[in-house]
Amino acid sequence: MKHLSLYLLGLVMIHLAIAQDSLMLAANQKFATGKFDEAIDLYRSEGEILLKNKDIKSYVVCHLNIGQCYLELGDIDAALDQTSNTVDFINQDLAAEKTLLFEALLLQGEALLKIGRNNESLEVLKQAESLIATQDPLKQAECYNDLGVGYWNNGNKELSLGYHEKALGIRKEVLGDTSVQVANSYINLGLVYLKEDYLDAVIAFTDALEIYKKQLGDRHSQVALCYSNLAFANSAQNNYGAALRYLDLTMEIWNQNFNGDHPNKAFTLSNKGNILQEQGNYDEALIVEQEALQMYLRLFGAKHPEVANTYALMASSYAQKREYELAMESIQQSIYANLYDQTYFDLYQLPKLENYFNADILLSSLQRKAQILETMHFNKTLKPRDIKSSLDTYRLCDDLISDIRKIRLSENDKIKLGEISSQIYDNGIRIALYLADNTFKKKEYQEVAFNFCERSKSAVLQAAINDTKAKNFAGIPDRLIEEEVSYQTYLNYLEQQLEDNPNDAKTRAMVFDVKQKYIDFIKNLEETYPNYYNLKYQKDLLSTAELQKNLPSNTLVVSYFIGEDNIYIFTISKKEITTSIQAKPDDFNQSVNALRNSIKYRINDMYMSSSKAISEILIPKISSEIYQLIIIPDGITGTVPFEALLIEEGDQSKYIVQKFGVSYDYSATLINDRFSMQSSTAEGILLTAPVSFDKNDTKMVSLPGSEAEVKEIKYLFMSSSDKPEVLFKDDASESKIKSIDLASYKYLHFATHGMVHESKPDLSRIFLSPDKSDDGNLFSSEIYSLDINADLVTLSACETGLGKIAKGEGIIGLSRSLMYAGAKNLIVSLWQVSDASTSELMIDFYQQHLNHSSNMIFADDLRKAKLKLIASENYSDPYFWAPFILIGK
Repeated sequence: MKHLSLYLLGLVMIHLAIAQDSLMLAANQKFATGKFDEAIDLYRSEGEILLKNKDIKSYVVCHLNIGQCYLELGDIDAALDQTSNTVDFINQDLAAEKTLLFEALLLQGEALLKIGRNNESLEVLKQAESLIATQDPLKQAECYNDLGVGYWNNGNKELSLGYHEKALGIRKEVLGDTSVQVANSYINLGLVYLKEDYLDAVIAFTDALEIYKKQLGDRHSQVALCYSNLAFANSAQNNYGAALRYLDLTMEIWNQNFNGDHPNKAFTLSNKGNILQEQGNYDEALIVEQEALQMYLRLFGAKHPEVANTYALMASSYAQKREYELAMESIQQSIYANLYDQTYFDLYQLPKLENYFNADILLSSLQRKAQILETMHFNKTLKPRDIKSSLDTYRLCDDLISDIRKIRLSENDKIKLGEISSQIYDNGIRIALYLADNTFKKKEYQEVAFNFCERSKSAVLQAAINDTKAKNFAGIPDRLIEEEVSYQTYLNYLEQQLEDNPNDAKTRAMVFDVKQKYIDFIKNLEETYPNYYNLKYQKDLLSTAELQKNLPSNTLVVSYFIGEDNIYIFTISKKEITTSIQAKPDDFNQSVNALRNSIKYRINDMYMSSSKAISEILIPKISSEIYQLIIIPDGITGTVPFEALLIEEGDQSKYIVQKFGVSYDYSATLINDRFSMQSSTAEGILLTAPVSFDKNDTKMVSLPGSEAEVKEIKYLFMSSSDKPEVLFKDDASESKIKSIDLASYKYLHFATHGMVHESKPDLSRIFLSPDKSDDGNLFSSEIYSLDINADLVTLSACETGLGKIAKGEGIIGLSRSLMYAGAKNLIVSLWQVSDASTSELMIDFYQQHLNHSSNMIFADDLRKAKLKLIASENYSDPYFWAPFILIGK
């Protein structure tokens, strides 16, 4: 369920450099002491006098302050009318008054935020930001603060954090560390931290509380805001008793400061209802939630995201009480309260995905509706309509996820969306396969289940690849492509500087500014080149029939989805599609780690038991016609070399690689793309081996075997049409790799060390030789900007196939960045192996491939090289050959 929290907007009285008579001073005094009704009357009277005296500038200031008063009173419609009319008036009669226009746009943006029209608010606030350079620093901070709130509302948390940090920096510099405005920034930073870093959120809220109490006293509204958000933080940690105590303190202050209805009171009631629901007190929760709803309806009417959120809470309470009709009515109300201009005629109706206030709340409501329909089907009605409607609702969720991905601006926020959507795909697959088994539409529902599985695969990587293709076909001039590359390069440099000095405020501010300019640059590209936008965000799904048409008859695609309770396995061959469901053992992740560690540390007994156990779960029955497997792993299975799993054949156990060739890929869509991918027109192989790492910042052992490896591979290619070029030792430098025309090589081979940074994948790196220009760390973020056109890139380095495991994306690390940069196929390693065995494997691999180098198929070559090691005396153990995997074909 999506829950909103109380954030702080600017809401500061406007007093520009104008003459202030006694009436204006009295109005300002009433504003400062919170007597907003009286302040409105005084501002209005003063405004009439100023208009008669033709002091138009001062007249506008009065009306802006009236808008501020309405916002404080919670009369958002009146505030919006006031500010919108004032903006129009300024544009018409005072166009040269940029400071007034800036103030008016800020106020209009804040009003739109309060009424839930977030996208419109961001448009207005971005207009204000365009005028920011000439404004007072504290007003700049107010604008940054409000933009931070707007981006937080639509899920762009990374961008939101940057804006709030910028606002905080200005406020501290101008006002010192203990000002009320600094505390306001702490509140908003705490909200951004809340889901990802509970401790930092509580620290921020507590710091704000101390400042408010000292500066404003114990009963001020800002103190109540702190209590409210501390309640939310405690609730998120299941500290329900503490959360309720904070809410009681909050409501005491609201009742003291506000007469009658107020949005903050309604929010506190809604939050209390949610906590009571979490405690299982559903009847009491419904009473409180109903009270909150009625107050919201009186304040905002039937259409508002907070109204939608409260209806959704009520639906959850009713569903827990098994009052499904009331749950359905409430969740349908929730969905349509979030839509500007749609109404529903029956409880099963689904909305059009347009004109919604808050996409995240809408996604949460649709997800909840699907869950209620499924529960109602199995627990009460057994009506086919209910379970089919549940599936239809999950399919609409999938469409909405695609729309939300368009407004997520940073890669991290897009990846987090994948984590949120994983549960939707899990439930969608389960229901689709249930209908496949219990209706006469088996193939149709299998296709739906496969589509959910495919949607869960590497969406961000697929979008990045689509982005590159779109630029090629949309007619974007080369100078703009070069400008984008320059943004990326500079941003990579700054982020590496920030990693070295994380407390450097100046560098952090520069990173934020460059990111903003880059985001604006991309948005301008999308608006200027509509074809680029359409190609970039195309939502067409690959059908299984299309994949089957291109699959060789001896090849089987095996795609996995690791759900909360089940493991779903989809197999697609030229002739048939099968699906299977395996109950996910509680210790599944531990078993996978045990398998990996048993190979890596050569613990034979553990390997035998864990390999067979994992094989029984993950390896489906395979036709005798198949001898090539393409694995699309999910989650932790991406860390496992499937070739090393044991399968039974008669009374013997065999490695999978002894029976099948194995390759890996990120999604079925990317597999299908490879079938139409032309072999590179480039020629030659670039072989890179630093050998020694004494000059690098990170000290590592030398790799003498890599020199012999590269020399032997060079010798092999001497007699082929692809002539070798070698970069040894100091010549194998980072600056050389960045400056050389990598797109002119058909093969790239790096025999070196690699390092994975799991928490920050962009800082994963390949180690090269340092020189005066570069430090020898070729970061993943830098690889994205390289221009590669190779049929094969080989990283003969340790752990280059690993990275951060993200739900909905798989493993994020070096291999993804190389794929994005243009590598058609990759060989990477899952752990460090001795350079002697690595050298032997690589030499055998290239020797095999050069027998048929005219085609771009590498899986069988790698298999034969592994089989040769298995048959050898010294390197037969999986430890030596299993870590090297092929991503591609």
